[in-house]
Amino acid sequence: MNVYIEMSLSIYDGFLEKCGPDCPEYETLKNGMILRRPKEGHFERMMQIRCDLERAKSLLDLAAQIYPAAVPDIEKAIAAPRDS
Repeated sequence: MNVYIEMSLSIYDGFLEKCGPDCPEYETLKNGMILRRPKEGHFERMMQIRCDLERAKSLLDLAAQIYPAAVPDIEKAIAAPRDS
């Protein structure tokens, strides 16, 4: 099943900065896509990271250890309905 994690660019940048390039989760984060959505008269830019449920859980575990600010976004994505 696929999980779509969305987070602000500032959270994403901070998480990616703390994650070393030798870490398997780093490649998942690097494959994220920038989304641009209208919000209150302007556009909001978000990062979307698509991965399977197991990788999302590993991202959650990593975030809890090195960048707790990313935890709520990952938890929200894991709890959301997914496609198969």
